[in-house]
Amino acid sequence: MANRFSITIGRSDGQNEAPKSLEQLLDVFYKSSARNCLLLLNVPPNSSGLIDESDFQTLERFSSAIDSIFSVNLAANPLSVTASSVRSSSFGPKQILDERMETFWAPMQGETTGWIELDLGKVSKFNALEIREPVNMGQRVMEYHVEAWDSELGWYLVSNGSTIGYRKVDRLEEDQVCAARLVRLLIDALRGDPLICFFGLYFDMYNLRHLSSI
Repeated sequence: MANRFSITIGRSDGQNEAPKSLEQLLDVFYKSSARNCLLLLNVPPNSSGLIDESDFQTLERFSSAIDSIFSVNLAANPLSVTASSVRSSSFGPKQILDERMETFWAPMQGETTGWIELDLGKVSKFNALEIREPVNMGQRVMEYHVEAWDSELGWYLVSNGSTIGYRKVDRLEEDQVCAARLVRLLIDALRGDPLICFFGLYFDMYNLRHLSSI
């Protein structure tokens, strides 16, 4: 019978497997918690009832990395925020700058698509973006995509997805960094009027290849 007390991060069968690296844990985060799922790290106590020191150190680094990535929202203070339409002044596009679920952008009733555009005021570099819906009013978005403006290319695709929900974080491919001043979220398919309560842009330094060994 396997000794379950020897299990550490990433070990589920009692085999002698090293804990997951910080890079692997971040990948787990982006594929779970950042996509409306539970974050399961599988960190049981050892035979003394404590978390192994190696696991503890890795979790500390993981927590610090998450705090570092999401501590600076590059879209927090844009020069302007505009939208395809606005239901009323209480539901304007600037409501997406507030992380509260109670404040959100809402287009005119009956809209089948919609968009929000942010002018960041200067060219900013980001490789992760976050979108949230006020899920207490239902999950409405079925398809969306995000674009950025380039003076030579025009609008180009940054990311896309099928749902948003409580929290959706899209991370660009490794070593891909978007540099843009104008960014917009476009709702392509939905059930009911689209409602967006938050939009954020972040720079994930841990998603650069030269740091992949951390």
